[in-house]
Amino acid sequence: MQPTRDFQIILISRSILILNRSVIHKNILNSWQSFVSNGCTSRNLRKLKLDRFVVSKSTLDGIQFSINSGEKLVKKISAVIIVIAFLCVTGVFGQAELEKYIGQYQVTGAPVMVTVSLASGKLSVAATGQGMAEIELISGEDYAVKGTPLKLTFEKDATGKVTGMIIHQAPGVDVPAPKINSSSEAPSDKSPHKSGTVMANGIKMHYLDWGGTGDVVILLAGLGNDAHVFDEFAPSLIDKYHVIALTRRGFGETDRPAGPYDTTTRVEDIRAFMDAQKITRATLIGHSLAGDEMTQFANLYPQRVIKMVYLDAAYDRRKNFSCVNDQPGGGLPPSVMRMVGEVMNCPGWEKIVATDMPPPETVNVQVSTMKAAVQFVPDYTKIKVPSLAIYADADLPQGPSKMDAETTAKLAAWWKEKRAPMMHASIDQFRKQMKNGQVVEIKGATHYVFVGQFKDQVITLVRDFLAK
Repeated sequence: MQPTRDFQIILISRSILILNRSVIHKNILNSWQSFVSNGCTSRNLRKLKLDRFVVSKSTLDGIQFSINSGEKLVKKISAVIIVIAFLCVTGVFGQAELEKYIGQYQVTGAPVMVTVSLASGKLSVAATGQGMAEIELISGEDYAVKGTPLKLTFEKDATGKVTGMIIHQAPGVDVPAPKINSSSEAPSDKSPHKSGTVMANGIKMHYLDWGGTGDVVILLAGLGNDAHVFDEFAPSLIDKYHVIALTRRGFGETDRPAGPYDTTTRVEDIRAFMDAQKITRATLIGHSLAGDEMTQFANLYPQRVIKMVYLDAAYDRRKNFSCVNDQPGGGLPPSVMRMVGEVMNCPGWEKIVATDMPPPETVNVQVSTMKAAVQFVPDYTKIKVPSLAIYADADLPQGPSKMDAETTAKLAAWWKEKRAPMMHASIDQFRKQMKNGQVVEIKGATHYVFVGQFKDQVITLVRDFLAK
């Protein structure tokens, strides 16, 4: 009997996308053999071709096959397919669950980024300037970093979205690291940009280009970050602007020379990049340390700046670091405290024991850049271009999310006495000195104001400001 041409697959799922018709049983078998030999991956499952038949994207709750055919062979094949599909779906679910952890996590109070990647069904982490290390599940959201004494606890919100991690460096030393995007240097980076390099000021500079039309917007990352920190922010501007993000010297894929790393040299990097790309004028949007570069650039090259947006970036950092690591809730990890000690020339800094120190060349970059930050004196008095400063909540203590009531109270008192006054002084300075400036303080926001909970609010503020 000739097999019929009605072949129907019903995918009972949260996303139901099905079907076409036509195929003889030989094509069914060949296609599934190919599928299995190529591996039960989510990509293969999302696009399984059977002659003119395509099974599209799905998160499966169940599978029902219905085959109208007069041949027993087709029924046998269908039974095998059900078993294979069930096993593959289990693997796909595991892959999708692990993909939630992929991204970049910023260590609170330190110029260190932790990148989580996924390869061959295993999660790995890498801190700024250090190699990858595989992590193993202990229980729940607790993981151990193989080959080190470090442990990690991932944090999720009520919807199950991963929002950050706590790094357990030693007993009583728990350092929070909020998740700032869902990109990594692995192929999981889905942001619609192209990646490139250009020689500027004697070094190879890495940049990301999202395209777009209109005036050029250059995004400048904070200390410890690369251009990918803007992967989820940049696309919101490309309908009206040509958006590019730079990675400063010493970080990411940009060259890492022995020096120098002072603010003026980094400003010359930006100017040289604009020259190389034939960008006459641009709007500068920068986060954190980039505020120093923007302020200096606007003072040196006012004719090349259209507007500026400071993303929790307009600060006087001369008192940003201290030789006393007394913040309740853990404070800075030993590796960072050792670098801060060198920056501030703290007594006995070289005796600080840190088992997780980055390689010497990375330490050189971090220390040299931080030294420049604590020596830079911001001066907004001569800047005339329209400038918007968006600030995080200066009165909101930032520390580990899981603390007992006593530690929480101590952190609040410490923050009120030592941290908040410095932040308010910088905000007042910007407000008084920037003649054509605007200040917005977002209550409840933390340092990475442009990602997470307040991202949409910040995007609206930026778009409205640029449109004026």
